[in-house]
Amino acid sequence: MTSMQRSALRPENTLSLGLLRREALQLALVAMATAVALLFESRVVSLIAAVVDILAAALAAVAGIVAWRVGGRTGAVLFYLAAVLGFAVLALLNLRH
Repeated sequence: MTSMQRSALRPENTLSLGLLRREALQLALVAMATAVALLFESRVVSLIAAVVDILAAALAAVAGIVAWRVGGRTGAVLFYLAAVLGFAVLALLNLRH
């Protein structure tokens, strides 16, 4: 393995400000897409959106744990905590819809 490949596999290299911005945009798009399901009267669409929200919350939780374990990434940990809470709320709303 070259040094470039090894450094790409290190978690702390995945928590740069630019990559966090890109991930924030991606998570925001997923959140908006699942929030749109609340506008439809379809129980199936709401259920699918709730499953997506649960998966997104789980992935954000894992990313938050990685950011916490790397250390010195308080902003990233808070970002992922907010994402987990936001997706949990969306999942509950979609399940109640």
